[in-house]
Amino acid sequence: MARRRGKGKISAEINVTPMADIMLVLLIIFMIATPLMQTGITVNLPNAKYALEAKDSTKEDAVVIAVNREAKIYWQKTQISDAELYDTLIRKYSSGEINREIYLKADSAVGYGRVVDVVNICRKAGVERIGLMAEKDEN
Repeated sequence: MARRRGKGKISAEINVTPMADIMLVLLIIFMIATPLMQTGITVNLPNAKYALEAKDSTKEDAVVIAVNREAKIYWQKTQISDAELYDTLIRKYSSGEINREIYLKADSAVGYGRVVDVVNICRKAGVERIGLMAEKDEN
């Protein structure tokens, strides 16, 4: 916006203060909204150098099972026992669904034996494909 200064001189300076205010508000909105968009529970996934991208794991109908640091099992955001996991998987796939696929997120502090136990429960329930999730190591 051009303004006059003194005796007829025009200054063509842009006032960036309103733009900076808008950018700060947008930054705050995104900082608050981003964690709320995360589905499931948070676990510290192990790093894998050659991990593949699992695009289907972010779909709304994807089955994501998480094992947290205390070795507790979560179906989406609900804590369940081993028997409840088995019963839930049997109910889910009892309708003859062709694509029997789940994604398993296990915390890096969980023992290997516990992860194998969860995989065995899923296999027993008829799950054909189990995707073990990991963070992609950039190095």
